[in-house]
Amino acid sequence: MASERLQGGQLTTVDLTASTVANIGPGIDFYFGFGVIAVTAGVGAPLTIVAAAVAVLLLAVSVAEFTRDEPSAGSFIEFVESGLGPVAGVATALLVVVGYTIAMAGVFTMSGGFVADTLARYAHVTVPWGPIAVAATLGALALMVRGIRPSTSVVGGAVVFQVVVMVVACAVILVDHRGHLTGAPFRWSHVTGGISGLSAGFPLALYMFIGWENGPALAEECRDPRRSVPRALLVSIAIATGLFVLFAYATVTGFGYDVSPIGRSSIPFLTVADQALGPFAVLAWLAGVVSVLATLVSGANSQSRMVYDAGRTGKLPSWLGTVRAGTHVPVRALVAFVGAGLAVMAVWALAHVLGAGTGSMDPVGLYAECSTFGTIVILFVYLLAMVALPRYVWTRHRDRFSAVRHVGVPLAGAAALVVPFVSLCTPGQPAPYDVFPYAALGVALAAGVAGTLVVRHRADGGSGAEASPRR
Repeated sequence: MASERLQGGQLTTVDLTASTVANIGPGIDFYFGFGVIAVTAGVGAPLTIVAAAVAVLLLAVSVAEFTRDEPSAGSFIEFVESGLGPVAGVATALLVVVGYTIAMAGVFTMSGGFVADTLARYAHVTVPWGPIAVAATLGALALMVRGIRPSTSVVGGAVVFQVVVMVVACAVILVDHRGHLTGAPFRWSHVTGGISGLSAGFPLALYMFIGWENGPALAEECRDPRRSVPRALLVSIAIATGLFVLFAYATVTGFGYDVSPIGRSSIPFLTVADQALGPFAVLAWLAGVVSVLATLVSGANSQSRMVYDAGRTGKLPSWLGTVRAGTHVPVRALVAFVGAGLAVMAVWALAHVLGAGTGSMDPVGLYAECSTFGTIVILFVYLLAMVALPRYVWTRHRDRFSAVRHVGVPLAGAAALVVPFVSLCTPGQPAPYDVFPYAALGVALAAGVAGTLVVRHRADGGSGAEASPRR
């Protein structure tokens, strides 16, 4: 190992876009997220997705302002430190580690769970999902340590496959129901409960877009990051929005605009795909497998870069801030991130075996719990970035300060994040979801205390942070 830099110029805007779409996971996130959205929002569920897309767009536009000035593998960590100071920077690094590690543990879980379900359905073979998840994750790790370019190329191919299969499935579903097509899913009057129904489904719709922030962490390894990263951010969100809306419309149409059976279906899209595609429905199942594996690779790639940056700048242990000579891959950060995620998966599974939480080893349950708790912690990271932007531009680039772009937009994005918090804190949540918001708040407070102690240690003679690379 050597303390070298990441190698620039490896990724294009197309590469960043493909990686970001893969991280969002249009297949796997829609498969397991849309059913609940439809139950809460009714036939007008696609409008909930549109509302979430607008909120994510506000966040992305704000993050793009940072990236145009300071493209860095540290992404949110460096953005927050630039605007709010070193204590906030260290706290954000810790929140990133906790939030993304737990969220990715859910992806690791489904890399085994969905493969096991597919094998059981089509090969009539029952295999435990745990060993498959470990094998799939380690296989993905072997690909990632080869370099960002080859792993991103594989991810790009996986994105094309899953999108083509799902779009074709939608086309067949809509053709089959061509005599009954209607614009009802896009009418406000068909959102169950109006604003309350939209708000109930909004957090889940927002969760489906998690991964939109993939590109900024890969900034140092792409060409012309000040242009390519903002473009990839906006294009990938537009693509994901279009796909989610199409999938939602086809699913609601396939169920005859009746949300009751959607709620009873474990994976609504696959239910209508099975009916429309017959024996070719296996392709839709394979698209789900490919989607979760692509999300695993793209997510671990980008998130390990943030861990690497935190190591090289002194916010996390310095051994994380090195890259392997020749490949310029932050192998230590990557292995630590993947290893921590597998450890979380193992502990979570063991807790359920012992009766904690649902007491079930169902991988879908573990995926939902890990994704939900990890995402709540990640929302704190988003919130800090939104608050940091106005101060950052005002203090460092006052000549181009805009009240709309640098105050209005990020504060609107921050306000949109309040909805998931309020929804998750509503009394009556089932265990363990009822404690997740408070546990996440505890993590945030602990990160703030740790940040204060780390910065105080530096001031007392500890090693300071290495200056982040600027482009």
